Amino acid sequence: MTARHMHHNMDDSTTSSPSDRSSSDPSYRICTVTNENWRGKNDPTERRRIQNRINQRAFRQRQREGSDKKQYKPRHSSSEPSSQYDEDELDSPYSVDEEPEQYASESETSATPTTNQPNGMVDSSGRVWDELAQLINRNLMAAASANAQRLEIAQHTLQSASSTLTPRPTSSGIPATLQPLPPQHQVPHDPIIDIIPHPRLRFNVLRAIAAQQIDAAAFSRDLRASGAMENLQGQWQRGGLVVWSSPELLASWELSAAFVLKWSFLLQGCEDFLQATNAWRSRRGERLFPQSLGNTR
Repeated sequence: MTARHMHHNMDDSTTSSPSDRSSSDPSYRICTVTNENWRGKNDPTERRRIQNRINQRAFRQRQREGSDKKQYKPRHSSSEPSSQYDEDELDSPYSVDEEPEQYASESETSATPTTNQPNGMVDSSGRVWDELAQLINRNLMAAASANAQRLEIAQHTLQSASSTLTPRPTSSGIPATLQPLPPQHQVPHDPIIDIIPHPRLRFNVLRAIAAQQIDAAAFSRDLRASGAMENLQGQWQRGGLVVWSSPELLASWELSAAFVLKWSFLLQGCEDFLQATNAWRSRRGERLFPQSLGNTR
């Protein structure tokens, strides 16, 4: 079952829960959410509230088990990137300042699964979907749907995950965080990229796609599988992005540790996204990311 197909199943209230496992088992990284009954909640705000409670419980559980290890380790640092971009740069999405190092593929970053594999459904790419993963993913896709509407992107286009060009909106009321950039009309891409409320990150991704510096399909899968756990460098981590509140606001979004580990070179100029992420991590008492990660290896 692909992650995309699995997502459709997640919205079905009849989706079976992962098999029971004692909370004392170190491989079980999330407390049961049976009593939360999130599947019956159609209100995104209520689902995000439940998501927050579950995350808090999971963090306390990791603390008790002594498993809250450092998840991000930069390999090399560079000078602090600018948080701004200029219009000339945006108008030339195919120009790249320098040839990047070869970045690891999905298969290279996924270590052999350990005996501590979390409990949950496993998709074709080896990601594990526990209850929290399904809730995070449903909230992410609800946010994507809302932002796609603002951008006048058809829902079937968003769901298809096919490469396309962002339509030129007719409305003048699109939030500044979502205003399409020139590359979005020039570089074919998965519309899931359009719904991220951060112009610089969208630009970095599209420039990398145009220059064939990243595997566009792998990046798309990571976004669409947000919340699922994957094995990176021998440690199971949640991937993708998390949405906590109004989806058009950057402050509502969080970068997962797995996303930062795999795609840190795309975060050049995204210090404000890291700041928003650290605000959420700080609330849970988790280790904060450095304020500048662009071009780290």
